[in-house]
Amino acid sequence: MSKVQLIKDVHYIALLLPFECKVLSSSVLNGGLSCTRSFLNLKVDQHAPAPWPMPEETLSNKTKALALPQPTTAMMTAASMDSLGYCKESRAELVVECWVTAGLSNVRRVGDSSDEQPKAGTINISLYINHHLSDTALVEALMMVTESKVTAIRDAGIVSPISGSPASGTGTDSHAVFCTKQGEVVNYCGKHTLIGELIGKAVLSACSTSIEKCMTN
Repeated sequence: MSKVQLIKDVHYIALLLPFECKVLSSSVLNGGLSCTRSFLNLKVDQHAPAPWPMPEETLSNKTKALALPQPTTAMMTAASMDSLGYCKESRAELVVECWVTAGLSNVRRVGDSSDEQPKAGTINISLYINHHLSDTALVEALMMVTESKVTAIRDAGIVSPISGSPASGTGTDSHAVFCTKQGEVVNYCGKHTLIGELIGKAVLSACSTSIEKCMTN
């Protein structure tokens, strides 16, 4: 049974972590390399009229309104929470879990021409690993998350509307990797390691499920 508690609502997805975790993310709130007790993926209204509050302010206020354990790592999306994809992979004492929401109206291929007003559409990914990763291994885990996402997009045959070539993500994707701060430190988690294998399987499966839900709804 997972030690991470999921709270799913039409407007957000929250993860309550079993203890304070180390996190590396591109999140709007508490991004970068930090520590956290909870995670929030907040759905925002892409048609809300201006003026808009700062994203950090919106997310901070919502985490407090929901009484989420602090500090909280938070990101936002216009994607439906019904697009949630989840996968858990485990082997012996090693557990990897992944949660994904996907919006595809903003898909791009790396190197596409930039645009000032992109459409709403984001693939947000959160990954929990029940082992203690070094800072370097966390970076490698984030690389694995990105590679797995790109693989899922390519497998789905999604192309960039800008270049017409296979897409690699959206213009506003955000990813977060959480790990424990206790136990022996893991220094490697690439494709030649068991932890890398489980990360790849979990993220690829969760992304594929979320993308399929997004494309069929």
